[in-house]
Amino acid sequence: MNEKERTLLHYVCNGDLKKAQQEARLILEGLTSKKDERMKENLLKTLDSKNGKFIELPYNIKDLLLAEDVSNFNEDKYLLREEEKKYVDKVLGICKISERLGEMGISYVPSLMLYGESGTGKTMLARYIAYKADLPFIYVKFSNMVSSYLGSTQSNIGKVFEFARTSPCVLCFDEIDAVGMARGQKNDVGEMNRIVIALMQELDNLPNDVIFIGTTNRFDRLDDALIRRFTMKYEVKRLEKSEIIELVKRFFKYSCNYENDIEIENWCNKKFDINETASTVVNTCVSEIVNRYIRDI
Repeated sequence: MNEKERTLLHYVCNGDLKKAQQEARLILEGLTSKKDERMKENLLKTLDSKNGKFIELPYNIKDLLLAEDVSNFNEDKYLLREEEKKYVDKVLGICKISERLGEMGISYVPSLMLYGESGTGKTMLARYIAYKADLPFIYVKFSNMVSSYLGSTQSNIGKVFEFARTSPCVLCFDEIDAVGMARGQKNDVGEMNRIVIALMQELDNLPNDVIFIGTTNRFDRLDDALIRRFTMKYEVKRLEKSEIIELVKRFFKYSCNYENDIEIENWCNKKFDINETASTVVNTCVSEIVNRYIRDI
């Protein structure tokens, strides 16, 4: 067995599908035998077809998670604000020393709570972190996670974290308030209290090589003990006017024929208020591009 085959087996056994595919590509590209030519061609086509697509998950959690390869994230069309960059850098920095911390017996999961109103770009920021960390982006499908059957939701949460413990990734609980509401309220339901406790227990047992991100637009509803388990908290706010203009410039650079920055600034002044959500800006840009292409037909 050669070194490439050993590396491939290592990635497969550790559940790192992305790196396993990369190593498999190197092995295939190194094949020179004529009898392997057709197999090589077919398997390379298969690998090409999987680039940027959703990653295959074990059958028992397919309904609970979506796993996305974000290696094709278009960084040129994404606006990362200075304050956001500080948090991204800190998360990535913790990742780099995670193995060293583990060797010292220190449990320190890079965990980030992103909160703010809908459409500000919380989930996209989580995707960007996965892209920069070179990890799969795994996010929870709460429509299937939360069950009316007693104990089923805790069981589903356990399955999700069991997968994350064996597969380094960015695990994103989008709208985490669905399972992380504060306990001790007037209309408390015992089952929801148990779900919050189960979530916190699973968080406490995550390995250092998993990045955990929670997003919510109802930060005020979250349990205090759950919030304390996040090493970082950041409010994703609406874009200011200068940020809107910068995002539009980035978005139109490869998509629309605007001659100069003045023209873009004038267009932004007509279309947007002083503060806007990122989703509003992107959707307006897409509509402009579609309308222009239709006029050019």
